[in-house]
Amino acid sequence: MAGVREGIPPKIEEMTLTNTKSRLISVIAMVVSVACGNVYAEAPAGSQVRVRRFLSDSSAEISIDGQVKTVRVGDQLGKWSLMAIIGDPSARSRAAILEDFSERLGHLLVVDLTGVKLDLPKSAEPTSTDPKTLYLGHTLEEFKDSPTDLLGDQILSKPGDPDYAEVAAVFPPIRKMPTYSFVGTDATMDKVGFGYGGRSPNFDPAPYDTAISKIRDQGQVLDGLVGGYLPILRFVYPEPEGRWTEMITFAPLRISNGNDRVQPVWYRIVHIENGSVKWAKYIDSYHPFPPRTEYDPRIFYSDLVGLSNGWQKKLAPAMKIDVPDDRVANMARFGLVREVITRVQDFPKYGAVDKDYAGSEHDGFPDTFNVDTTAMLEWGLIDIAGRYIDNYFGKFVRDDGSILYRGPETGQYGRMLTVAAQFVNYGGDPAILIKQRTRLDGITKLLLGLREKAKQLPTSSQAYGMLAGWSEADASLDADPPRYMQPYFSNSAEAARGFKDLGNVWVRAGKQRKNADLVAWGERLIRESKELQADIQNAISRSLLKVNGETILPSIAGVTEPFHVAVPRDETDPQFRSYRAYMEMMYSGILTKEQVESIVRYRSKHHDTLLGVPTVYGYKTGILAGFLAYGSGYGLIQHDSIREALLLMYAVMAHQYTRGTWTAPETRPVFTDNPAAPYCTPAQLVVALMTRWSLVFEDPMSETMWLGKAAPREWLKNGKNISISAAPTRWGKVGFSVTSSLSQGKIAATVELPSKPFDAATKLRLRTPGQLPMKSVTVNGKQWEDFNASEETVFLPAGLAGTVKIVATY
Repeated sequence: MAGVREGIPPKIEEMTLTNTKSRLISVIAMVVSVACGNVYAEAPAGSQVRVRRFLSDSSAEISIDGQVKTVRVGDQLGKWSLMAIIGDPSARSRAAILEDFSERLGHLLVVDLTGVKLDLPKSAEPTSTDPKTLYLGHTLEEFKDSPTDLLGDQILSKPGDPDYAEVAAVFPPIRKMPTYSFVGTDATMDKVGFGYGGRSPNFDPAPYDTAISKIRDQGQVLDGLVGGYLPILRFVYPEPEGRWTEMITFAPLRISNGNDRVQPVWYRIVHIENGSVKWAKYIDSYHPFPPRTEYDPRIFYSDLVGLSNGWQKKLAPAMKIDVPDDRVANMARFGLVREVITRVQDFPKYGAVDKDYAGSEHDGFPDTFNVDTTAMLEWGLIDIAGRYIDNYFGKFVRDDGSILYRGPETGQYGRMLTVAAQFVNYGGDPAILIKQRTRLDGITKLLLGLREKAKQLPTSSQAYGMLAGWSEADASLDADPPRYMQPYFSNSAEAARGFKDLGNVWVRAGKQRKNADLVAWGERLIRESKELQADIQNAISRSLLKVNGETILPSIAGVTEPFHVAVPRDETDPQFRSYRAYMEMMYSGILTKEQVESIVRYRSKHHDTLLGVPTVYGYKTGILAGFLAYGSGYGLIQHDSIREALLLMYAVMAHQYTRGTWTAPETRPVFTDNPAAPYCTPAQLVVALMTRWSLVFEDPMSETMWLGKAAPREWLKNGKNISISAAPTRWGKVGFSVTSSLSQGKIAATVELPSKPFDAATKLRLRTPGQLPMKSVTVNGKQWEDFNASEETVFLPAGLAGTVKIVATY
């Protein structure tokens, strides 16, 4: 496949059938099986499928489970329909496209003379729910009026981990949002949106099947993907008596006429009756009209194979995960893909399609840079993250630290320093930070200036040393913006983390380059971090509020009333922005366990948490904070509130993403049937981030690495396996695999530590179903006493390296 930038070609002319064939030669040669299972369908007997010989452009002799038959395009062999034959016969690169329509799930296979080369499973999720399951048996009014997290508490009151299916049944799926889903590539400015039921601005499948409109109006469409995590949307329109229609759609990795403002989109509509294809239509971007009266299916399948190949190549450097829950793994990977699609080349985009938030005025939003870059780093896509850093500091930050955006977010400024440091800690080229040092220093000096101003307060002040500034950029649009220049604890917490992280990087880089000034600058930031952390703890202890027997940690230093008192009286009170401040406080990593638990407890008791997810935009709004949920998830995992973290993740998966096509709005109301907010990338990446932290988590304040810290107990049922490889950490790449043989009373694990000894302890957690008591442990065949049965962990001290084999008995 011709192209640049890791398989995403920026400009490829619209293909004719001739160059489709030549392109397919290289595509077929490079195809490998997609290593991600389907959420619902069982894997096919694909290993027993192969082409014995190709007879023509439309027929082949195919063997399935030993049964050999000559099949023409449109015919069936068992449950497999031959949809097309693609490739160049002269190059022996031909392949057959076989598809299973026996059920509403199934698989699409690319098969050649050697067997199955590509297996793309299909998923389908209902977009409606049984009203009887809603609100866990409570009425909507009971749920709305409860000051506590009624539904979350009910789920957590049961033993064991939360169950995704139970969590998913609590609220109706999202069906209303400005753009329900979309496709695209980062090669074009154009992202093509879809409304509920699969209608895009350029194409509607309903004219091809009159039943589609009614099914759509009734909310009975099934949504899914093809290929597990691939950006191939699938809409299924079920009808009675074994009839149904399916539309799949995707954006091929090419553009037409060199026009990067228009994104080509393929649509395929197939009508099924009793497991057989009755008709199929292929549409390249627009309904056919003269001189184009039909489109060649072989180009459709060639582009589909190219799409799979391109995204596999793009994600090849990433951390690999194989976990028992395909939905989690695929949603995480799909989030990374969707983020790349949202961008235009390396330029950030907060959203897609809708002016809110796809307009260029939102490109400089600090959240987009911080969350997108962090997700790429956590998953090992270091080169992509480096380009994002270079782009943002090169194009959106001025030398004095101001940004090309409508307003600053002081906590996010501190987070930028941590993101830059994490890039180098994970193996990124320090030269990128050196190149952008003037602007990194601009951000740093801005924060130091706010710190110096705060130190002019009397030392007895509750806000002494606390950075005062906007927490939320939207304060620029409020009636009295200066009112929001407050000492939010998040401003200081994120700055303290950023000073520490970037200071350590500058010290190392300075020593490597024999640059004494850079070393001294880094050492100053480390000192500033220590002093600021001490002041934060003093300010917190002085700011605690006692209200009706409850001790409350407020979001702003020195306030006299808590959020739940101040905001209902005055909705413009600066604590209105507590939703962001609390998230950043938990994400900073510098709070104690007691402080994080205090925040969680307070929010869950005062109309500020629903089904484990914090809310936004005031008091008792019923609006889930999808785009900020990752910060709360981080704090929960850091301080071992694992069941709460899993509840949060499952609730976000089910209710902050559309079902099946997994598009994440910024926020989502649950008290009303109002539309969700527009899509945005920070919300899209929550599952990717929480999946990484559940499996590989670095404690930000100690030299401790956790493996499997928040893996669901269900994943270690007898016979199940977990496998992680190439996970980047500040000590090097790590991985681990776990095999549960609990029926024999043991779990075996292999831990892959960095190749050289490193200065961090490793904790492997084995969360068994029912929390079985760990009786004994061996490490590399020798008895090992350093394990904690109640914590379910095996402790490996600093100084180890390479492969470590562990067996725990129960």
